[in-house]
Amino acid sequence: MSALVRPPLKIGEVHDANRKTVGRTTLHFDAVESTNETAKELLESDVEEGLVVWADRQVSGRGRHGRAWASPLGGLYASCILRPKEAHAWLLGLLVGMPVVKALRHFGVFAGLKYPNDAVYQNRKIAGILSEGVYRHDVYHVILGIGVNTNVDLEKLPADVQPRATTLKREVNLFVANEEFLDYLLNQVDDLYSRYRNTRIEFLLKDYRGQCTTIGKRVSVTMGKEKVTGKAYDIATNGALVIVDDQGAKHEFFEGALEILK
Repeated sequence: MSALVRPPLKIGEVHDANRKTVGRTTLHFDAVESTNETAKELLESDVEEGLVVWADRQVSGRGRHGRAWASPLGGLYASCILRPKEAHAWLLGLLVGMPVVKALRHFGVFAGLKYPNDAVYQNRKIAGILSEGVYRHDVYHVILGIGVNTNVDLEKLPADVQPRATTLKREVNLFVANEEFLDYLLNQVDDLYSRYRNTRIEFLLKDYRGQCTTIGKRVSVTMGKEKVTGKAYDIATNGALVIVDDQGAKHEFFEGALEILK
């Protein structure tokens, strides 16, 4: 294990044996390089599905496309180990934005989802998700990483990030303990995962559409040398963002740099 993956500070302080899968056991660290990387290292041992790793800070936190995710003290950084069937598994990274938004709303911030899975409030990012599929010992796993700006001081974030970010504490003017937020969040993720395994995907995507604030807005997506500008029209049945460009043609994007235009 990496030097920063020390024995956990506490085991099970926000666990709940009544949960079906997610968060029945949790491991809490003071600092790790990345909770996703720690979760991957734990796959080398016999760990249960739904194990959650969380930390007070990350030294090398990552977001989508390998971008750095500033992870100072005060934020919540957690990763969950899941073993879904590989078909449609990538959609978990999209759908798990819904329980994140539900948790934020529960604590007073009426956030929405910027496609695919950024939680935003008044055009400022408050939480992000990194989903990674990995094989270990011929078994497919999904590592769901969630970072939430709970009690972070904006001044501790990089200067270029500050104008585009916000925090739970800033918006509700109240300190919410990470243990309390995580406990509620894990209940919602556990419920989502149960529905994912037992509900048709199109029903979950219908719920997602209702929380995706990107739909209906004028956007541009840049992917490599291709750039498409138009209206975010829908979420396709495969989870792609559907954009209708200025000539009326439809395009589907799973990846790319998405910009909401004024």
